[in-house]
Amino acid sequence: MTDYGCFRDSGPLNNLVHLTQLETLSFLFCFGELLPASAKAFPTTLKQLKLKVNSLSWSYLDIIAELPNLEVLKLITSAFGIEEWYPIVRGFTQLKFLLIEGNYLKYWKATNDNFPVLERLVIRSCQNLKEIPIEFADMHTTAD
Repeated sequence: MTDYGCFRDSGPLNNLVHLTQLETLSFLFCFGELLPASAKAFPTTLKQLKLKVNSLSWSYLDIIAELPNLEVLKLITSAFGIEEWYPIVRGFTQLKFLLIEGNYLKYWKATNDNFPVLERLVIRSCQNLKEIPIEFADMHTTAD
C-alpha cells in the first residue's frame, strides 16, 4: 500500500524535472494529489501544459504559475471544483495562451500583472463565470 504523503513527496511525477527536453505535458483524468508538489519538480523546458484533472484546487495554479517558460496552459473539464481563482502576481511570466473550459469558476480576479504577456484567452462552457476581468477586454478573447 502506498502512503499518501510519501507518494506526494517522492512519487514518480516529482521526478519530471529529469526530462530535460520535455516541452509539452498533459495530465488527463488523474487526481490532484498525484500531481507534482512543487514547480521544481517540472522541467524548466516545459512550454505547454494541459490539465484535465479531478479534485484540484485553484491554488495549485500558484505552483504552475512559477514555471519559467510556460507559454500555453489549458485547464479543461471540471479540473477545478473551487469557484474562485486569484492568480499570484509575477506568475505566468511567459504565458501567451490560456484556455479555461468546463470549470466551475465563478469569480476570476486577475490583472495584467498576473499574465503580463498573455495574447489569447479562450473561455468555454464556464456557465458560472460572472465576468471576464476588464484587463483582458482588448485582447483576442473567445468566450462561449
